[in-house]
Amino acid sequence: MEEFWQGVVDFFKNAGLNILYGIIILIVGLIIVRLIKEVLKRILRKSKRDEAMSGFIVSLVNIVLEIIVLITALATMGINTASIIAVIGTCGVAIGLALKDSLGNIASGIMIIFNKPFKKNDYVEIAGEEGRITNINLFNTTLKTDDDTVIIVPNSEAVNNPIINYEGCRFRRIVVDIAVDKGSDIAEVRDIVDKVATAEELLAKDEGYSIVMNGQDTNSVKMQLKCFTPTESYWSVKYRLNEAVYTALKDAGYLTPNMQVDVYEGERPAPRNPHKKN
Repeated sequence: MEEFWQGVVDFFKNAGLNILYGIIILIVGLIIVRLIKEVLKRILRKSKRDEAMSGFIVSLVNIVLEIIVLITALATMGINTASIIAVIGTCGVAIGLALKDSLGNIASGIMIIFNKPFKKNDYVEIAGEEGRITNINLFNTTLKTDDDTVIIVPNSEAVNNPIINYEGCRFRRIVVDIAVDKGSDIAEVRDIVDKVATAEELLAKDEGYSIVMNGQDTNSVKMQLKCFTPTESYWSVKYRLNEAVYTALKDAGYLTPNMQVDVYEGERPAPRNPHKKN
């Protein structure tokens, strides 16, 4: 029995105190890391940094400090940290090969956070998907469409495809496509559409607008109204203009032409202009 207790005493004399010191370092170190994390959050919040960048910096600093505390505690306990670091490195290579796509997303996320091609609440088009940015993290970017659909785009897709950020300019161009019967009075159609555009209060009149003939096909003449509106009003003005132009042309007798085939028996009649004024 005496030999057992002597062994316990010798253990604490040789290694027990080191283990105790290591545990103390681990506990105190994690508390200090948490305090540093909170202080860093407040500093970044006061500096009005981008939310995504702030979150990334805090997470990165937290991980690095926790690893330093853990290695310091293990070294104090007398454990050979060199071998542990080598094992972690080997596991890291294996995990990296298995998760290369995820790591690609992380690398792309870091590029997005620091290059800032877009930020939270921007209205963008990424990899063919259009919506407002609601969240940016290391793996993916989340969009929310106007119909409240949530779209999650991997960061690698966002970086490797064209990005259209509609928040980059004050105004956004609206194009309203118009089709009228062949033989229609183009000048009169232009006047009708011009009145519709003039009546729209949210149109950016200073930016100018145009009503042009864009081409023709077998049975119709193609025209376009091109105008500008503040970016935040784009969708409401676009829908309103489309409806107003259609209604105005319909009331004036300029209906959108339908594809039709005329069959005549005998001699073909002379062409007529349905919109010609008598």
